[in-house]
Amino acid sequence: MQGVRFAQAGRKEHVVYITIGNIISNPPVLYYCIRGGTTSMKYVVNAFVGTLRSIVRLLGLSAMAAFIVAGVVALRHMLETPQPLESLLPGEAHLYRWQHGHIFYKLAGKPDAPPLLLLHTPELAASAYEMRGIMTLLAADFRVYAPDLLGFGLSDRPDIDYSADVYTQLCRDFLSQVVRQPATIVASRLSCNYAAAVAATSPGLCERLALISPVALFGDQPEETRLARVLTAGLLEAGPVKSLLYPSLVEIPRVMARLGIGQEKPQLTSATASSNDAPFDYIYATTHQFGAEHASMALLAGKLVRDVSREIEKVQQPTLIIWGAGDLERTRHIADQHGTFWGAQQTQMALLQGAGRAVHEDLPEIVVKTLLQWSEGGISQVLQAASVSESADASGVNGAPHRAKEPPASIETAHSAPHIEAYCMKCKKKTVMLNAHEITMKNGRTAVQGVCAECGASLMRMGRLVPGYPQTPV
Repeated sequence: MQGVRFAQAGRKEHVVYITIGNIISNPPVLYYCIRGGTTSMKYVVNAFVGTLRSIVRLLGLSAMAAFIVAGVVALRHMLETPQPLESLLPGEAHLYRWQHGHIFYKLAGKPDAPPLLLLHTPELAASAYEMRGIMTLLAADFRVYAPDLLGFGLSDRPDIDYSADVYTQLCRDFLSQVVRQPATIVASRLSCNYAAAVAATSPGLCERLALISPVALFGDQPEETRLARVLTAGLLEAGPVKSLLYPSLVEIPRVMARLGIGQEKPQLTSATASSNDAPFDYIYATTHQFGAEHASMALLAGKLVRDVSREIEKVQQPTLIIWGAGDLERTRHIADQHGTFWGAQQTQMALLQGAGRAVHEDLPEIVVKTLLQWSEGGISQVLQAASVSESADASGVNGAPHRAKEPPASIETAHSAPHIEAYCMKCKKKTVMLNAHEITMKNGRTAVQGVCAECGASLMRMGRLVPGYPQTPV
């Protein structure tokens, strides 16, 4: 470490060592180094080079430590794979021999009932178990087919090039070779893309189309996001990366549970199968299967997203869109960009209060009731898609909330509840309050308590509940 000798006005001459910290905190050091000529400037350059070397050395040690930890996690994952896994869905277990592997599915309902296909969304730890809340209820009126998509659940998990086209073809082949008659398709989130593509290109296989939270339906990603996914797709699907990254992703929940971070999930039994959150043991088991990383890493690479913005305009079947109020902002964004489809005569929308993106898991009874009323041709408790923008206005424009416009008199919103707004400290603005209910405070005053529709934080405001809106005390 080199030093520079200088004196400030009124002070005794002293030596300051040349380091990055001293140069930043004491600008005269750099000034005197510059005045000192080539030798002093060499000291400055050496200080910078030494600091950079320390940073590189530190990063190298951190990377090595991360690599060692990832290797240990991957080894543990390998030793604990496979885990026993069985389906807890009702009905008979069947296998469909498809071109890329065996597809496991459950079949429930009367043989002469109209067919209905349930498509779960592809995601980490995904399976048809996602549809547990609505399958039993739907089986009373439909012949329900609930397959595990290729690469998930109890279906085969081959090492193939997973893509949106693969899953679209799987849906098409399953309908034509297993169901063998026009069916109602009920799809969730990303699977809505595949269902919409099948309905548009093979209308003879789909009689009706129900889409639950189709947030990725139009693939409206920014260009920079698409470019980033293209650049990272090959890296994420490389063998060494998959072997190290995937085990780290699926082991995090178990490590957090053992460290006491968050609440540990209950053990999976038939008694807990109806709970909203998938039990921890089930998630752990389905992610610890041979080949589980292939489809999941393709999902992270963005290869399972299909842009059906052009195909969706060709859909002629009766279509129902089911949203949770928690997705209000996203609903507005999609509705504004694709008004032609949303306003189509055959399209209806149900906006359910008290639910988020997983509306069929949050409110299974309400979702099934809405599906049955829609399949019978009624519009009771169904909000026409043409007025979705008006309903979405409840969250306000540019962060300015205001009271939602009333829908047409002939149409009712599903699962209606008092529309209440309160200031959310987390969102830093007024938001819609869900699950509003009256409480009595310690001082005896009455207040309204609920949760934020956007972030789920707890909300409270003074007042009482009256039909429609709370009355704030003067």
